[in-house]
Amino acid sequence: MKTNISKGKNNGKDCYVLTVHYDERRRRKFFKTFADANKFDWVAWLGEKKKVEPMGDQTILSIARDKYLLAFQEANTNPEKPRQKGYDTTADRVNKFIRWFGEERPVSEVTVEAWKTYVTGGRSPNGNHWSKKTRHGYGSAARIFLAWCAKQGYGQGKSTWYSSTNKDLEIDQKKSYHKLPGICSVEETKALLDTIHDKYKPTLALMFFTGIRAEMEMTMLRYSDIQWGKRIGLKAERTKTGRERWIVPPENLWEWVPKRGRGLVNPVSFNAFTQARALAAKRAFGWENNGRRGGGGVSGFTYPSNGARHSFGSYGYWRDFEWALDAMGHMSSETFLKNYKNNRVDKDDSEEYFSIVP
Repeated sequence: MKTNISKGKNNGKDCYVLTVHYDERRRRKFFKTFADANKFDWVAWLGEKKKVEPMGDQTILSIARDKYLLAFQEANTNPEKPRQKGYDTTADRVNKFIRWFGEERPVSEVTVEAWKTYVTGGRSPNGNHWSKKTRHGYGSAARIFLAWCAKQGYGQGKSTWYSSTNKDLEIDQKKSYHKLPGICSVEETKALLDTIHDKYKPTLALMFFTGIRAEMEMTMLRYSDIQWGKRIGLKAERTKTGRERWIVPPENLWEWVPKRGRGLVNPVSFNAFTQARALAAKRAFGWENNGRRGGGGVSGFTYPSNGARHSFGSYGYWRDFEWALDAMGHMSSETFLKNYKNNRVDKDDSEEYFSIVP
């Protein structure tokens, strides 16, 4: 680290300039006299700067975190979407790591061994050790943050935090067995559409017969996006993939969607809709008397997670694979076949499914 004092100008006035060469950068401070510049405590000055700005390989974690989350937000925030789940999750996981390691410690002090200790020793709020899936999620968030710090020159090696070049970063995960996606049978789909309140029928039908994503895309869909009898347009800023998508739905859908609707298709919050859908599923096949006074138990079913989208993919595969893939906004046929196709459905089921009308 080198320093020197030289004559210069500041706002057009003669002055003395103290220049500190630090981490391939220079920082300057201006003084009226040589004596003031010579007695200035530049070590303490740099120490204070570390608390508010990046300082090369002495950048502290809290400053690096702030810069990283700002860059992440600028790259990923979509004002059209009601919730920025990606940012919230990333911020939570990075904050958890730096609180554990020490927010005021330099980025350069973080080692792979320390990261491993964090990942293997993590505990949930109830005191249990993290599951392997949780380890992977929190460990990856911290690793990606540190890899970004390396790119910025904050005191890490660029190859240290990439699992492709450093095998010590690999997190063993328990072997998992693939389960078929949960779908609604043709009978359940009919019963659910018949049972749910009228104001929710267009929303539910669109989800069942176009595969539109429930929370992200359906929440923002407006009747003005629907060219009734022809197709449905999803703007790029309102899709998960960031690509504009046009869906040509099956003919039966138009029986469920009003021709001249106004405003949002889903008139309430997403949570209110899911509650109404869950209640309708429980009552889908009516009430049956099981011998108790005043009535009986519910003879419905439990709506599966992502049931409408999975159902569309499973039945849509038999109608036209490429059409279903395009409607759902997927580029990978492998992902579609693995995550959205339930093999217990056949072509006859598909024809019956896409014939469901009020």
